[in-house]
Amino acid sequence: MQPMVRLSGVGKTFGDTVAVDAVSLDLEPGKFLTILGPSGCGKTTLLRMIAGFIAPSFGHIEVNGSRIEAVPPWRRSIGMVFQKLALFPHLTAFDNVAYPLRMRRFARSGIAERVERYLDLVRLGGLGERRPHELSGGQQQRVAIARALVFEPDILLLDEPLAALDRKLREDMQLEFRRIQRELGVTTINVTHDQREALVMSDEVMVMHDGRLQQAAPPAETYGRPANRFVAGFLGLTNFLDATVIGRQGDRLVVRIGDVTVEGVGEAPEGAHVAAALRAEKLRLVEPGDSGLVTFPAIVTETVFEGDRILYQVRVPALGDAHLQLFDHDPAGHGRHEPGEAVTIGWSPAHLLLFPD
Repeated sequence: MQPMVRLSGVGKTFGDTVAVDAVSLDLEPGKFLTILGPSGCGKTTLLRMIAGFIAPSFGHIEVNGSRIEAVPPWRRSIGMVFQKLALFPHLTAFDNVAYPLRMRRFARSGIAERVERYLDLVRLGGLGERRPHELSGGQQQRVAIARALVFEPDILLLDEPLAALDRKLREDMQLEFRRIQRELGVTTINVTHDQREALVMSDEVMVMHDGRLQQAAPPAETYGRPANRFVAGFLGLTNFLDATVIGRQGDRLVVRIGDVTVEGVGEAPEGAHVAAALRAEKLRLVEPGDSGLVTFPAIVTETVFEGDRILYQVRVPALGDAHLQLFDHDPAGHGRHEPGEAVTIGWSPAHLLLFPD
C-alpha cells in the first residue's frame, strides 16, 4: 500500500542548531500517528514542515505519492487544528466552518449542507449560529475540528490542540478526536508531550528527542518494548538501576546490581555497564505464596495516596540502597503501608529491561 505520508531523511537546521535530524517515516492511509516528545525535541518543527510553514533544509516529503516541498501551504490538501484555535470571533460557528469552503470557491449551493453535516459530526448540531464566545472550550475545539475537516483534506494535522484544556475535558476530547478520525478515516498526525494522549489516540507513536527519531511503533509496543533508555524513561514512571553484565542465562542477560545478581531482557556484551529499567507498575508488594518473582526486602520511605492507587517509594538495601517507586492498585486489599514499615517487593525477570549506557 502506498503511504499517505512519506518522510525521507527530513531535517531542519537553524544556523548551527539541528532542530530535526534526518527523520524518515511511512504513514499508511487512514492511520493516526502521534509525534511525542519533550519541549524542544523538534516535533512541532517537523509538523510545520509537513504543513508547509517551514521548508526542510534537507530530505523530502511526499503526500499521496507526490513530493510537496515546493507546494505552498494553501495548496496542500491538509487540514490543521492549532493549540490556539484561531477561530474568527466575529463569525458564527457555521461561518467559521464554512470559511475554508468559501476560500476554495466551493459551489455556494452545497456549502450549507456540508457545513451542517460536519457540525453534526462533531456534535454541534443546532449550535451553528453561536459565536465562539458563546461556546464552551470543548465546543470551540469541535468547531476547529469541523473547520479543518470540512473540505475533506488528505491529512489532518493537530498541533497540541488539547494542551490548554483542563484534564477532564482534555481526556474527553481525546476520545472525540479518535471517534471522528475513525469515522472519517482521515490520515492524522498529532503532536503532543502528553503520554496518555499519545497512547489513547494513536495507531502509531513516534518518539523524538534532540531532533532525532527514537522509536516509531504501535502504542503497546512503544510502551512495553521501548527501543532505548530515553523512551523507557519518557513513557510511564520508570526506575533505573546501574548494572553490570556478568553473563547470560538462556535468552536473558545476568547482571549485577548492588550485592546481587538478577536476570533481565536486553543485549549487551559481558562486562558492559547497562541501565536496568523497571516500570513502577511492574514492581509489586509481594504477598505470601507469590512465586516466579525476584524478591527483596525493602523499607517504605514515602506513601502517596492517589485515589485508585497508592504510590510507594521504598529503599532496597540489597540493591545498593536504591530507592524505587511502585504502584499498589489494590490498596483496600493490601492495606496501607506507612514510612518505616518493612515490606517485600518483587518483579518478574521478563520485566527488567536492560539498555546500554
